[in-house]
Amino acid sequence: MVTFPRSPLSACLLDLVERRAIAQRPWLRETAAAADAHTLETAFAETSRRVGAAPLTPVDAERAALSALGVDWSLDAWGIDDAARAVWLLLVAERAAADLEGLIERRRRRGDARQRAALMRVLPLLPDARQWLAVAIEARRGDVRAVLEALVCDNPYPAAHFHEVHFDDLVLAALDADLPLARMIGLGARVTERLATAAARVAASRRASGRRLPRDLWRLGWSVA
Repeated sequence: MVTFPRSPLSACLLDLVERRAIAQRPWLRETAAAADAHTLETAFAETSRRVGAAPLTPVDAERAALSALGVDWSLDAWGIDDAARAVWLLLVAERAAADLEGLIERRRRRGDARQRAALMRVLPLLPDARQWLAVAIEARRGDVRAVLEALVCDNPYPAAHFHEVHFDDLVLAALDADLPLARMIGLGARVTERLATAAARVAASRRASGRRLPRDLWRLGWSVA
């Protein structure tokens, strides 16, 4: 008997992937029917090879369906493989929750940049998302731009769960990497005097070295003029 996802969100995301990777529909459905974490982790590792990394680019009806399920932020930066990986993690949470922590830890340590970026994108979708705070903070400390971008841009997780010191540190890392703060969800509500002062130090340091100021510095209360 084929077991399809019980979670409306995992079913919705699986449908999005199937529409864009029709040739892989048998593999996608076979994997989605798996009840064991090992099969789903193997699928997580090989997903990019199977379905590709082309942009997911949800259409309006798909955005509305996702929004109705609580995903009311942009998935425009997601690839098809990101959506499939989200399905596999949600299915592990649904069917083998005790194995989820180990799977995330292994993929965080052994996975390539796309796998690690996918983990960051999926964190806000997981049950009890706050328990993965250490995983997100550790990703911030890494030096892989794609992973940092997945955490900073179009991701509600940091604003919802990071403590002030870690959130401020993430914002400064985004400035240093010239990532667009306009895509940092919830930034406006998290700007504090401490963060604005740190932004001023960034501005002074860049001016002193003749470097261009980050174009989004104004979002932290400082002019780039």
